[in-house]
Amino acid sequence: MIEYYNPESVGDFTAAGLSSGTGTDELVFAPGLAIDDTTMKRRASAVTIADEVAACFDNIDAILAEAGLSRSDIVKTTCFLQEEEYRMEFVGAYKSMFGDGPYPARNTFVLGIASDCRVQIETIAVRPASR
Repeated sequence: MIEYYNPESVGDFTAAGLSSGTGTDELVFAPGLAIDDTTMKRRASAVTIADEVAACFDNIDAILAEAGLSRSDIVKTTCFLQEEEYRMEFVGAYKSMFGDGPYPARNTFVLGIASDCRVQIETIAVRPASR
């Protein structure tokens, strides 16, 4: 069975043709992007890279919560940075989202991101029953 998650706190992106998150019987895919659904620009609260990472995880947490999961169920992340110069601030902010760990497997890429966002994070979480 496939489920679609669109928490109100994340914003309404159906006009752009997407759901905020998607889940199957075993996996939940929850992306995070600090974008305002009205202006399609980076949220004003995302001043620093750390702010932007926190906003990404706010969205991820909301999607996971709607699926009955939490950050501790994340097993894989794919992270995108707009510029290489953001890497060290990103790493510190990212690690703080998981405390002392364990940390999920992660790939990080530097490439163009939609709008004026500097960070985008995709997560894959595993439902406890499928472990």
